[in-house]
Amino acid sequence: MLPWNMSKVLIIGRIPPPIGGVTMHVTRLIESLTANGFAHFTFCNLSTDRFYRMIRKIMNHRIIHLHASNPFFQLLFAIFCLLSRKKLLLTYHGNWGRYGMLGNLAVKLSALMCSVPIVQNNESLVIAKHYNRNALLISTFIPSAYTTPVSPRLSQQLNDFRKRYKFLFCTNAWNLSFDRDGRETYGLSEIISNIRHADSGGLLISDPSQHYKPFIEKKFGKIPENVLFIGGQHDFAHVLHVSDAFIRNTTTDGISLSIYEAHQCNVVVLASASVSRAEFCNVYHDISKTDLIAELEKGRARLEIEGKTAESQVTSQLIKLYRQYI
Repeated sequence: MLPWNMSKVLIIGRIPPPIGGVTMHVTRLIESLTANGFAHFTFCNLSTDRFYRMIRKIMNHRIIHLHASNPFFQLLFAIFCLLSRKKLLLTYHGNWGRYGMLGNLAVKLSALMCSVPIVQNNESLVIAKHYNRNALLISTFIPSAYTTPVSPRLSQQLNDFRKRYKFLFCTNAWNLSFDRDGRETYGLSEIISNIRHADSGGLLISDPSQHYKPFIEKKFGKIPENVLFIGGQHDFAHVLHVSDAFIRNTTTDGISLSIYEAHQCNVVVLASASVSRAEFCNVYHDISKTDLIAELEKGRARLEIEGKTAESQVTSQLIKLYRQYI
């Protein structure tokens, strides 16, 4: 029989703050595993655990589940686990091929060395299977068990902005970032360029890092009147609840938790064709040539016919995977 800790899974990652797709997934995964009665795990926080404590936890566990975005860290960690005979389950939160030549090579090598690479879309799975036949497609979307209360000030701000516009769109950016070609990863400038001349439409932007707003002010001279930035830590669900449509204008992507959160809230989803999207998304190729109001109406018609997404089965899939290695 394995020692007590050796029969557990060590989940390594970060939890908010800051808010981001990876940190939110890790938080919800921990909560969901507990809620589903799976107690055979320990958590290691990359943000707060000291180095010696991390090493101790890693050495005391045989099964490691890593959540990290840096491809070179993934590779170094995969090498370490291979040498120390640890079973590494590695979740890749982004689309494969999103990095430069060295970054993409690091991703492929880490997939080759880990026990199970976990990816977010079919095109990534095809590549991952080439390097590791154990590769799996398991979404990172886990529905939130609760909504963090909104402050009275933000609630009033959202309601007042909602009243001003017939159509209200929203989007988010966890931080100001650029892809390998120098384009804005979240494409906020393109969305604003499209909507700033729309008399009946407004745009809410969730900007928790508060790094995007100064960039837009510098680029446009000022923030258009029909655009409202929501800064600081807040639950994006409150933004979705007052919105008609969510826009995901990314140049690359993983699963995008916000897309599924929007659909759960019965909010229309407009998404760029940068990667394969969920069937319920209204996909466009160039937002500058997209009639947002027309796409919103199409999306509303689809929602009436198709209904909401089925409940996520991510937690049960991961528990099954964990038990397979325990």
